[in-house]
Amino acid sequence: MFQRDAYALIALALAGVAFTLYAVIGSTPYFPRSLQLQSGICPAGEGYPAERRRVMDASEAEWYSSGLFSLHEQPLFPDRDRPLQTVRFTLLRSFQAPLTVRTTDLGDGRLRLQATLAPGPDGCPEDQAGCRIDGVLTETEQARVARAQSLLEADSYGCATGIDGSMWLVEASGHGDYRFWSEWSPRHGELRDLALVMIDLTGWELKAID
Repeated sequence: MFQRDAYALIALALAGVAFTLYAVIGSTPYFPRSLQLQSGICPAGEGYPAERRRVMDASEAEWYSSGLFSLHEQPLFPDRDRPLQTVRFTLLRSFQAPLTVRTTDLGDGRLRLQATLAPGPDGCPEDQAGCRIDGVLTETEQARVARAQSLLEADSYGCATGIDGSMWLVEASGHGDYRFWSEWSPRHGELRDLALVMIDLTGWELKAID
């Protein structure tokens, strides 16, 4: 009897945790709902042509939000209190640890770099809470970022085309504007170029990034 009751209490507790997590994610506006109504030109990729698609649907918004929540990231939307620009790259990988890297304009000509790599395969050791980086970029590093930011001139788009692989997300928020771009395991293009520069600035030695 005691054992059955203990199992029941544990199951109830786990259900409560899951419900609380779902409620928190569901109430956190990581992305404007307008992205679910907006269309953008998805660049050509491996196995699919360039075409106009919806930027994001409800299931993708939930998936991306849960990934950012697991990395303890705050929403970049709404940006009413964000007069200076923040750019965030998030990599959600099927079988490896997720990560996020962001740069924030400090308003004095400098850029702040903040990054989190979660524990897991090709991530931080399991006995750590996560690898975190927080520092200011050098002028040379800032120049690298600036040269790789041509993506930020494009309109928002979404390219969630695969089942197994990785989702590459880039957000830009500030100056009263929020934009979002996503691609499934890009092999080339502006989004991948920017993402690889941001990852390289962390100094993390990761395996092949797909």
